[in-house]
Amino acid sequence: MNFERPSRRTTLKLLGGAAGVLATPYIIRPRPSWAQSNTLNITTYDKFIPQDFLDRFQSETGINVQIRLTDDQGKQYNLLAAEGANPTTDIVTVVGHRYSQFLSSNLLAPIDTGRIASWQNLIPSYQDAPWLRIDGSIWGLPILAGFECLARNTDYVEDVDSWSVMFDEANKQATSYIVSDFLSITMKYLGDDGDYVTYVDKPEEALAATNKARDFLIQNKDKVRRYYDAGSEVQQMFINEDIYVAQAWSGPISKLIMDGHPIAQSVPKEGTYGFVYTFNVVNNAANADNAYKFLEAIAASPEVGAAMTRQSGFTSTFAGVDTILNERERAASVLPPEQVERITFFSTVNRDMKNQMLDRAVAEIKAA
Repeated sequence: MNFERPSRRTTLKLLGGAAGVLATPYIIRPRPSWAQSNTLNITTYDKFIPQDFLDRFQSETGINVQIRLTDDQGKQYNLLAAEGANPTTDIVTVVGHRYSQFLSSNLLAPIDTGRIASWQNLIPSYQDAPWLRIDGSIWGLPILAGFECLARNTDYVEDVDSWSVMFDEANKQATSYIVSDFLSITMKYLGDDGDYVTYVDKPEEALAATNKARDFLIQNKDKVRRYYDAGSEVQQMFINEDIYVAQAWSGPISKLIMDGHPIAQSVPKEGTYGFVYTFNVVNNAANADNAYKFLEAIAASPEVGAAMTRQSGFTSTFAGVDTILNERERAASVLPPEQVERITFFSTVNRDMKNQMLDRAVAEIKAA
């Protein structure tokens, strides 16, 4: 399979505004062991599907939608892989740079865009993005875009243009981050490739860069108030003023801004990474026809995209959403053009090496 890395021009188009998630414990709502023609089973993140839309869809179609909430891509993958040819879900929510893992295990079905008339309602750059088309097929419906941001409490931390603020003595015991995510950003901050694309067939170079970032984070461990895993955790720490600055997914931070908290987000001069969530039809889905009805419906109206942005904080991929959001909502999800240029979308290239090295380094940082 050929997994392409998005160009800078593609990145600019995808995040013309701003672009993680308010995670909840992994919840499974049981599904009958037999398939139903009026059933649709979806695995997704909290706040991704607006309740008003869901109620209307069920009423108009007669399809009973059962939701399984997840807070992690790995959990979705492990469940599908364990179920094999008899999946208990029809639609999953996969982030673009994780496609290679799901496709290599034959867990997703290609999308027939001809069955989704509302496909044309996507922002044009999402309709046939390089990362979305693999081996000649489209593999998901893009719904929300995000990025790894620098978040700060504006009452305590002045506007900054560098990730160095995370290592400033003035912010000792007042910072927080997701270790695996911030390790990649730290590699970029130190001048290395935090996405490992340039390290294909260069394991020694990759290991040296990983260890350098690992040692740097251990050296600056005294700046960290607490590591976190879910977007809701960093939100609460900011609200409680336990922390003043953090690495975070843009969605949870945009939601804080929308709600009127004194929080700002930015992309520092060293750059950061972006990602896109997609709805994907599961291979051998028992209710594939219903899945297509759902995909057609959710992309049919920019009002739905606006509701998704309001709930999750992430930027909708649907055209026309910006005209529906109010001034505060738009301000929470829009970046200056020069900062948008600093976002590089995560690649699917060399993911196995990256995951292996990051996992080991993360364990060593936490244990230090």
